[in-house]
Amino acid sequence: MTYRLFEGKDHASSYWKFRISPSDNLIQQVLDFLEKHKGHPFELAVDVGCGSGQGTVLLAKHFASMVATDVSPAQVEMALQHSKEPNITYKQCVAEELPLADSSVDLVTAMSAFHWFDRPRFLQEAHRVLKPRGCMALLNYTMEMELSYPDCCSQTLNQICQEVHSPTVI
Repeated sequence: MTYRLFEGKDHASSYWKFRISPSDNLIQQVLDFLEKHKGHPFELAVDVGCGSGQGTVLLAKHFASMVATDVSPAQVEMALQHSKEPNITYKQCVAEELPLADSSVDLVTAMSAFHWFDRPRFLQEAHRVLKPRGCMALLNYTMEMELSYPDCCSQTLNQICQEVHSPTVI
């Protein structure tokens, strides 16, 4: 189960004011990776653990539709207050139970949120909703994390993670 922190309205307000947004360069690296491995069109992306939505807004302009989810009603409310993009839908839900159809998503992102999730369950859920050749981007302030998935080599997952990592990207 996702850890239920960052739920209060005061905290959501502070999160909106002080959370560091992903850089344009980092967003472009994610899009380039998706283009290389899946190609256009970019139809649906889901930003899991979206918080107050800073990263969601940056990605939304590149997709026909964007779904942003967070466990916290206060975070979703804050995201709605600051987002006017017509192609974004915000939903309150846990990361391990996404309200999306099987094989429907081009890109799954979790921006500085993956460490809060039940990782095995989230990875299964991401696998369920991703289209064939769809991509997952786990963005964080550090590369100090290891990925694993049943019946899949951890080394392969971590090599993919390193493929787009560059020491010059912050």
